[in-house]
Formats: sequence, structure tokens, C-alpha cells
Amino acid sequence: MLRASPWVLMCVAAVFLTACGGGGGGGAIGGGVGTNPPPDTAPPPDPDPPSEDPPELIPPLVAGERFSGGDATGTLINERAFSNAPRAIETDFSADANFKAGNAIFRNDHEGQGPILNAPTCQGCHVRDGRGRVPPDASSPFTSMFLRLSLGNDASDLAVADPTYGTQLQIFGAASFEGADPSVGLARFGGGATEAIGEAFAFIEYETVEGQYDDGASYQLRKPIYFVRDLSYGDFVDGILFSPRVAQQMIGLGLLGAIEEADVAALADPQDTDQDGISGRMNRAFDQTTGEQALGRYGYKATAASVLQQLVGAYRGDIGVTSAFATEEPCAPNQASCINAALLEPDRHEGDVDIPLIELALVEFYSRLLAVPPRRGFDEASETWDDQIVRGRERFFEAGCGACHQQSFVTGTAPGSVLGEIELNTLVPDAPPIAVLSGQTIYPYTDLLLHDMGGSCEPIVREDGAGGACAPGDDCHWVQRCEGLADGRPDLLGSGVEWRTAPLWGLGLVQTVNPDASYLHDGRARSIEEAVLWHGGEAGQAQSAFRALAADERADLLAFLESL
Repeated sequence: MLRASPWVLMCVAAVFLTACGGGGGGGAIGGGVGTNPPPDTAPPPDPDPPSEDPPELIPPLVAGERFSGGDATGTLINERAFSNAPRAIETDFSADANFKAGNAIFRNDHEGQGPILNAPTCQGCHVRDGRGRVPPDASSPFTSMFLRLSLGNDASDLAVADPTYGTQLQIFGAASFEGADPSVGLARFGGGATEAIGEAFAFIEYETVEGQYDDGASYQLRKPIYFVRDLSYGDFVDGILFSPRVAQQMIGLGLLGAIEEADVAALADPQDTDQDGISGRMNRAFDQTTGEQALGRYGYKATAASVLQQLVGAYRGDIGVTSAFATEEPCAPNQASCINAALLEPDRHEGDVDIPLIELALVEFYSRLLAVPPRRGFDEASETWDDQIVRGRERFFEAGCGACHQQSFVTGTAPGSVLGEIELNTLVPDAPPIAVLSGQTIYPYTDLLLHDMGGSCEPIVREDGAGGACAPGDDCHWVQRCEGLADGRPDLLGSGVEWRTAPLWGLGLVQTVNPDASYLHDGRARSIEEAVLWHGGEAGQAQSAFRALAADERADLLAFLESL
């Protein structure tokens, strides 16, 4: 059964897609941004005689696609490519000033951070507003990735927290960032810490997975195994679940938030009623910043409904910074040393929290407006795309990658912040919509839906350093082994094998922004090619189609992905 995107429904002539789940249409080019043509009001022509040709598989490639974020596209393609304001606000003094102020807060420490945390700043995880990195070796701590924790979900699909370690592992104590020696705040095994130090030390080992393309060319993947040791505050509860996460790039978040929920719902097919093997599902989240249940859009399992909700959670969980929406420190009731340290934190703000609303609003504004970089491979003089990119794009859709990586949307009205409008370092009620994010034709290559990516996980076990049985009272390792991309940990409606389709815009600049970055939720893929090869489950057919391509065809497809 053919699946049409909201963009297809708005085009003059509908473009039908099989295995693409949507697509982009043509359109006039005005001001360098793709716009929608008016609907065709002429009477329909006589139907063409039956044809044996298949329906069009590949949506037209238009010049406007080079501006992936519409008016909210940036200009840089260097190491600062993810740190731009949209072109459209560069001459707006107030908006530009708020963007720069939010940037400064994003990059600097906060009073009252900790007592336990993963990083001292937002920028500490999101390197140059881009992806984090996995530790270079087993002796290095996680600095821009972390482990989600839970004991499964309750009857309301909410994560059940470990009674000591909650739903996220904090690796450091605040003391790690107060002097020259970060190790002073790292976890130490002892069965009950007497100072606010990190909760545990996590590390990764890799097994090599050998594979082969259909043409005989070989490849190697690395499969991670996760270990946790030096639990400072006692053992995990039996049945603990881990989910490793690397910090994601920050671009285009405000645009994703402006996509109409109905347009995402139109792409969902949870029962696979069209029997195309793709059964995307919406996640839903309660947003404490609005008091409403809404479509989950952010995070690897789409568990946050708004940028502000995502920020509030990251401030508390990653940096130990409380806010009006998350007032509790990341200390468990039985972590007395953490609680005592929190009571000594200075300079609290309104509501006895660490970050005032005006600063939260500025970081939200900055995060929502971080621009999407422009595409590469378009020749402005001839107004044509590079031939290899055109060929690679054809391979992308023919392989079925577009079934989840929905090419384009037209954003609705992007509401202003629920915190209010920022005026002269104060907040004024009833913020107006954000024009640069509204009514934009964008090319994110995501459907924001959850998809089964395949795999399975063994129960987490305790082992000694040699992989043998752990004796009671020993400082042993808690070990997670999984096959495929599964993490085994449900999150709201998302299962232990489901992930939100990652937006692909900016993909080819990830390692330009941070040369140490890698790909997928846990950074296991060292290249875009490896990331494609890890796809399974609903994406298994597309992965098989990629492996079946000839070497030059694979190179074309990868060149297209690099251009995004």
C-alpha cells in the first residue's frame, strides 16, 4: 500500500512512494527557500491509459532542499556548523542578543550544580553543540555519554527507578570540576559513600563483528559490552536495566517541535496495516512544563515533548541543576552525603532552585533556534546537484531508507515559550509565535516515530574482573550484553528494541564539528557506513538492500548521506 506524506498531499501533482513513507515535492523557489505551489484548481485531465511502468519511487530533488531548515538554515559548514543562528535573525537585534546570551549560559558552569553529575556544562556533553564521544579506553570515564537506568515500567508506562541510583547514573561528584584533578570526584567502591562522589564507574569493551557485502567485500563492526563497577552507594537492585546514550547534536530542535502532530500521526502505522514491514509508532510524554500529554519528539526514544522539557531533564540529570520544573536534586533518599552537600549549595534562586526562569528561557531560545547547516553538493551557478549525490539519493529511496527517514515536512506555527517573551532580561507573559520556525519547508529525514530496530539483550549479570561468578561483598562488574541495537530498556511507550528515527540533517558534518564523535545511540558506529550496517528489525530490508549494492553504488549512497 502506498503511503503519502503531508508534503505529498500539498503538491500540485501527488508523488506516490513505496517503501518511502513520504517524500518531498517540487515547488517554486523564492528567496532561496523552497515554497509550496498553489493547489491546482483546473478540472482533472482524462486518465492516462494503463501503463506497466511502476509508480514514481523517488520524490523530486529541488533546489530548495539545499536549505534543509528553510529560513532557519545557517551558513557555516566548518567546525562551527552546529553553533549558528538562523540567517533570518542575524539582523534582528533583540533575537540575536537573546541567542548569544543563551549560548553563553549553555557553555558555562552554574552555581549550585551537582552534587553528583555527568558534566559541568551543557557544552561539556554537546561538543560545539554537536555529538559527544565514547571514552577512548576502558580506564577513561564517560564525559559526554551516560547510562539510563530503570527496573522496567510501571502500570502507567513510567520508568521504575532504582531506589539508590534513580533513572540515570551520575559518574562524577562536583569536586571533580572544582580543581585540577577530575578523579577526586569519581566513584569509589565502599558500600556507602560519606562524601558526594560519583555513583559508579562505567566503561565499554568491544567485540569485533565480521561481515561481508554481497559482492564479497568485507567489513568489521564493533559490538559494545557495558560494564559498571565501583558502586559508591551500594548495589543495584536485581533486575536493573541499562541504556547507554551519547549526547546528540542540537541543530533543528525548534523546527522539529513545529511539525504538526497530525502530520506525524499520518505516518504512523503501528499494526503495519499496509504490510510493508514498517510499523512506526508515536511515543507520548507528559510535559511538566505545560501540564499536558503530547507527542514525544526528542531523545533517542522520543520521551520529551518539548525542548524546554528536554532541557529541564538534562539540567537536573546531567548537571545536577534544579529548576522550577525539576526541584529535587539528583540525590536518592539513602544518599545522605549527596543530600548534605546539596544543602550547602550557595546562591539559590526563586523557588529555592539552581537556575532562574530567565536563564532557562534564554537557553531554551538558543536551543530552539540553533540552525541546520546548509546542504553541500549544490552548484549555485548552474543550479544543479552533484551527479554522485543525485545517484546516491536514488539508491537511498530505492533501498527503502525513506520508509522511516521521512524527507520533508511543512512546519506549523511555532509557539513562543510557555515561560514568556524575553524582554530586557525579564519575562513578559504571552510570548508570540517564532516566525523563523513557522511555515517552513524543511528536510529533516525523520518521521519522529518509534521503530523496532531488532536485537535482544541478556539479563544484566554480576561478574568478577575475569568474567567469573561474583562473590558476595566483592567489588564486581555489572555487565550488559546485547545483540543488535536493542538496549532491553522500555521508556514510556517505547520498547527495549525501539528507537526514534534519527533526523539526518547535518549528518555529514558530525565529525567536522567533533572529530571524536561517532554514530548511533551509543556511539558504536565509527562511520556512517557502519551505522547503516547496524540497522536491523524494520530496517533490515533496507540494510540488506545496501549490502546488495555494488561498491560504486554504496559510495554514491554514502556520498548522499554525507551531503545532508
